[in-house]
Amino acid sequence: MRKSKEGFTTLTRSESEVMNILWDLGKGANVRQVLEHYPDPKPAYTTVATFLKILHQKGFVNCERRENAGKLNFYKPLLTRQEYTRKVMLEVKKDLFSGSVKSLVNFLFKEEELSADEIRELLEMIERNPNDN
Repeated sequence: MRKSKEGFTTLTRSESEVMNILWDLGKGANVRQVLEHYPDPKPAYTTVATFLKILHQKGFVNCERRENAGKLNFYKPLLTRQEYTRKVMLEVKKDLFSGSVKSLVNFLFKEEELSADEIRELLEMIERNPNDN
């Protein structure tokens, strides 16, 4: 799944790694700062720079220069992890489960090996109805 009919583009695995670092940092970061938070083995500086450029072109991050930072570009997510997750899950529900939440949950329930405690927690969440904020 890359791009939906509505134009929503999902992240590749490598792009997701960069976005997760940016989301975890909670602020704008330059290439070097993103690279510092990569697990070993770290990719090349130019690789991270390329991913950030692609994320900017796709509209996932903004790119700005800051005073006293020279020619460094700083990248900041344009949507939160939760907003991205919501969009991806809506696409998955629509594309793979004919828009049915019941079918999606049934699939996850069958595929995951849930403990009795996890099932109990899920039932409690359903009973609390998250729509009743």
